[in-house]
Amino acid sequence: MCGVALKIYGILIAVLAAVGVFFGYMYYTDVTRPAKQLDEAAAEQDAVFEEIRQSFSQPRETRPAAPADPHTEAAQVPEETAPAQPKSAAVAWLMIPGTHIDYPVAQAKDNEFYLYRDINGKPNQRLGCPFLDYRCKSDFSGFNSIVYAHHMTKQRMFADIALYQDPDFMAQCPEGTLTTAEGAYTIRFFAYLTVPSDDAVYQAEFADETEKSAYLQYVLNQASYVYGVDEAEQKVLEDTESLHLLLLSTCTYEYQEARGVLVGVIR
Repeated sequence: MCGVALKIYGILIAVLAAVGVFFGYMYYTDVTRPAKQLDEAAAEQDAVFEEIRQSFSQPRETRPAAPADPHTEAAQVPEETAPAQPKSAAVAWLMIPGTHIDYPVAQAKDNEFYLYRDINGKPNQRLGCPFLDYRCKSDFSGFNSIVYAHHMTKQRMFADIALYQDPDFMAQCPEGTLTTAEGAYTIRFFAYLTVPSDDAVYQAEFADETEKSAYLQYVLNQASYVYGVDEAEQKVLEDTESLHLLLLSTCTYEYQEARGVLVGVIR
């Protein structure tokens, strides 16, 4: 009798051990290994990003002044120094002090390419890369420029956009910088929205000033809150002919296909 009990006990131990090994393997394959691969992809991409950052920060060499014309009183004035054109797919560098958002922005011929690829176009464990909507002007000179990035673990990519759900965070970090080949610009944020992925806020093309004004009013009406829009700022927003908006969009998970959108003005 004791022998039978010991045999059953041994079988149970073996079964439990096998179950433990199985679930340990599943945890490794489903959680531990993907997290490790993501960390490795992020580290590799950060190294590439650092090279791109330097290309945006280095000034372009000015053109030497032309020799003085003996028939004129002064030589020609050399061109103004400007940021160098980055040698990559990046069209801009985006940075928001007080957050982890400090990345280049790419652009492709569609809005799918950079979802799960790095800035060089290589698959990168679904980390992706911040990218400008293909419908928007690459120099951010259009009325509306929309930049997308994933909401990743460890506050990677655009995870910090969700922090702007709290108006107090907006008060702490109300500005960012956008550097393009043409120069560096300040972004003044003024609204945060939670919208579906197919919301009208993702409009990128406009027929006229009336349509632009209607769009801006839609943004203000849909916003979870509006920040810092005093009389002077209202005049800036109303001048749609000169206005350049920047929308930063990411997943925020309040419901299926929910998106958090941070809206600012490029100056």
